[in-house]
Amino acid sequence: MVNKELVEAISLSWCRRHRPESESTDWGQSLLMYGLLRGLPQHNNPEVREYISRWLNFHLAEGVHVHYFCGSWSFALLYPEVAKQFPEAKMQLDATAEKIYDTIMHKALRNGEGVILHNVDLPNIYIDTVYYSAVLLAKLGPYLGKDWENEALKQLDSHLKILQDTNGKFYIHCQENLSGKRSEGSWARGNGWVMMTYAELLSVMPNSLEAYSRLSAAFKKLTDDLLAHQAPSGLWKTIIDEPKTYDEVSASAMYLFAMQKGRSLGILGSDYDDAIQKCLEGIKTYIDDDHRVLGVSEGTWPGTKEYYLGLSTGEWWWGTGAVLLALTEIVKTK
Repeated sequence: MVNKELVEAISLSWCRRHRPESESTDWGQSLLMYGLLRGLPQHNNPEVREYISRWLNFHLAEGVHVHYFCGSWSFALLYPEVAKQFPEAKMQLDATAEKIYDTIMHKALRNGEGVILHNVDLPNIYIDTVYYSAVLLAKLGPYLGKDWENEALKQLDSHLKILQDTNGKFYIHCQENLSGKRSEGSWARGNGWVMMTYAELLSVMPNSLEAYSRLSAAFKKLTDDLLAHQAPSGLWKTIIDEPKTYDEVSASAMYLFAMQKGRSLGILGSDYDDAIQKCLEGIKTYIDDDHRVLGVSEGTWPGTKEYYLGLSTGEWWWGTGAVLLALTEIVKTK
């Protein structure tokens, strides 16, 4: 099956097994919808379009609930594509975009150094927040015609400085803001958020900016460091540099998406193609006959290495969304 057909098959499988009104606008569900939306122009399947439309209309009518948790801002992942695909909802979409932008810029919980904290009941520094702040600003800023670069770069730089692992290459899941207590190990999905953040920021930043060269170099270095740990399966372990741990599909799909976008931007050269293809083939082995994406670790709290190794895997919103994003990026560049 070619990737375009696979995008459609995975999308249809999900849509036929889940009611759109049962899906929230939290981080995992929004990442799923982002994947469905990005894949839509590749196949324009009416069932998938109707599914996204029903989800969209339900939540816009209810009002997207935006609060201190960075995951509540994740609806912003859909911009600007959502307004192009569903122009009839532009008025509500514009109002929602303004609300989320204002929350991130002016109301988000921050520590004394201006670092956005994950949530009011988890006021700590999480790697997930890199994606759900910097990337959302990169989407909303141009859409609304507002500034975004300085704050997005501040959040990226400050989070990565704090959350770098002791190996000097990868990133941990969390550091408590007050105590400084840190989670253990280079958590693969956390590094996936970083990879996708680099790729998405670089895709909208003018390459004339000084920050573009700096981010390009950091993105390429992280990619090279990750490729040194790519397993024979083509995937990555849930703790990147612990070869006895299990392959994790959502992180691997995030890396695949980022690497393919890096290729399309010209930041990564053709010498990365073999690793990209190897990862793609590895991910396909976790897509079952019903086109469900399996091998995705469950929702994850910060913890010890033993904790991460004990998590169960299966089908989850974020895994399906990340795989759809990766496959769509490959289809677009073929």
